[in-house]
Amino acid sequence: MSSQAATRSWSQTLGAGRDWRRRLLLHHAPLALGSAVVLVLFMNLSTFNANTYGVADLFTGRFPKEFDDSAGAAQHTGPPTGTTDHGGGQPPAQQGGEHGGGGQAPQQQGADHEQNIGGGQTGAVEDGGGRASERTLLGLGVRQFTFASGYVATVLLGLTLLIGPANLLLRRRRPISNYLARDVGTWAAVFSVVHVLYGVEVHSSITDPLPMFVRDGSPLTISFGLANWAGLAATVIVVGLLAISSDFALRKLKARTWKNIQRLNYALFALVVAHAYFYGALVRLDSPFTLLLGLSVVAVFAGQAVGIWLWRRRYARTGGTLAQQPG
Repeated sequence: MSSQAATRSWSQTLGAGRDWRRRLLLHHAPLALGSAVVLVLFMNLSTFNANTYGVADLFTGRFPKEFDDSAGAAQHTGPPTGTTDHGGGQPPAQQGGEHGGGGQAPQQQGADHEQNIGGGQTGAVEDGGGRASERTLLGLGVRQFTFASGYVATVLLGLTLLIGPANLLLRRRRPISNYLARDVGTWAAVFSVVHVLYGVEVHSSITDPLPMFVRDGSPLTISFGLANWAGLAATVIVVGLLAISSDFALRKLKARTWKNIQRLNYALFALVVAHAYFYGALVRLDSPFTLLLGLSVVAVFAGQAVGIWLWRRRYARTGGTLAQQPG
């Protein structure tokens, strides 16, 4: 009896399988509901308020660091108000300092940007005609929603990297394409894109994101710029993976090529962690978002280590193929 149960378990895989209606009911509906609940909690619980944690200096070097409070605490409270052009931005002479991190004292640069993607800073950004902590996009607070959507996407991305090891641990079949991982990845991609759109609105504008990446014709290599470049690379990967997450793409690309491209998921996760780091996540160790990021990293590394160990133990003697490796 136990042998039959083990055989039946090994013939199955985690998730609802290929049937679209079962996937809609057992994958997409719970993922949508669960993500919405977490998003609401992130947006409304005071513990996750992005304005209650420290400020990181992202504009005076390639690595984020704490502000030197002795240089003037008054400069941490937010940007000075001033004349804006008809588009809601700074006059041309000030735009370099506003978006590029130059032309102002370091602490004032930090106050003018007050980054919020990587891990919870205080203050506000005056951009597009109002402070970022007060502005809304599609009815949602820009700054807080950027935090919330980014970390929902991070958790979902981490889950996609744990499904393969979980199949091995539970002695389930591991097909080339796991529909549960594909559906979780779809929601991770959706929240990632939403996070990017809101994040661009915090630091610049959707219609003019270039100042987040380039200043005076050269790529920004301060911490702020590196964070944005890492985020851009992650966005390209996640959109590309979403584009080939279909049976049609699997047939066209063939199994081995498709699987190798899908392994960019590992690079994607690394870029997400780098994005958060350069936005100062580790400067605010008291932030629950930083704790969530750390737990995600530990879970993914532990899951992958267990998966690799199980794969070697179960497949090495039988000549397991590359496509059967954990991932």
